[in-house]
Amino acid sequence: MTAARRATMAGTEARAGAGLAAPAIVYFVLFWALPAVAALYLSFTSYDLSGTPQWVGLDNYREMATSEEFWSSVWVTVLYTVFAVGPTIVIALVVAVPLAKPGRLRAWLRGLIFIPAVMPLVGATVLWQVIYSTGGLADTLAGARPWLTDSDHAIWALLVMVIWKYVGLYVIIFVAGLQALPANVFEAAAIDGARALRTFFLITVPLLRRTFTFVIVVAVTGAMQSFVPAYLLTKGGPVNATQVLPLYLYNNAFSFSRFGYASAIAIVLLVVLLVFAFTQFKLIRSDEE
Repeated sequence: MTAARRATMAGTEARAGAGLAAPAIVYFVLFWALPAVAALYLSFTSYDLSGTPQWVGLDNYREMATSEEFWSSVWVTVLYTVFAVGPTIVIALVVAVPLAKPGRLRAWLRGLIFIPAVMPLVGATVLWQVIYSTGGLADTLAGARPWLTDSDHAIWALLVMVIWKYVGLYVIIFVAGLQALPANVFEAAAIDGARALRTFFLITVPLLRRTFTFVIVVAVTGAMQSFVPAYLLTKGGPVNATQVLPLYLYNNAFSFSRFGYASAIAIVLLVVLLVFAFTQFKLIRSDEE
């Protein structure tokens, strides 16, 4: 094949690749890159959808730094993230270990556990509204309590619903990770007389490092962006006890028409998520090296 022929084929392949990638590139630019740039610009302005944005510099960020409600939402978001992610991952791993073994019954159980994960989030939240209603299942099982109207109960009621919703998703991911582990390592450990718990903590958990990192990144970013459960169950109340940052952002944008300030909140949240994800994947790469 001549050099000219090879160059022609390379050019054809490059054009075909560009054509296949074009829809994804257009989607990314229109629905991710441009909105992000617009939000960054608006975060330095005062804008209420009427007229044109008025440049205010860092005023929105200064107000955020001194706002008690903002820091209250930050604390609620941290609390929500820690207690939504940690218990969910632990429960998912404990459940996934026996379900990773082959068997028809285990396949059925994996399907049942996965049902909440595939339910629409709005539908799942409405279901838990009924569970927490007066005389509902929660009252029947644990006694009558103001589950969603008391600041001491609301955040924990919300967390129970979130754990129930997502534990099945992480069970399936852990099952896939466990089934991909090399069997010869566990056979060698059994020959050496290693007990089940010792094998689990010294072999299984380290080998699942990449799966853990993936699950943690997905779970944390999802929890920090969670909006629907808090909005539908409690509207952020009572007394802002469940007002996570995305809900605080929503209230400022659509309840008070403070789109500039809401954009500043969105930029801060985006930066935190990017730093977290970058740090996690950096740790993976350093472990591999």
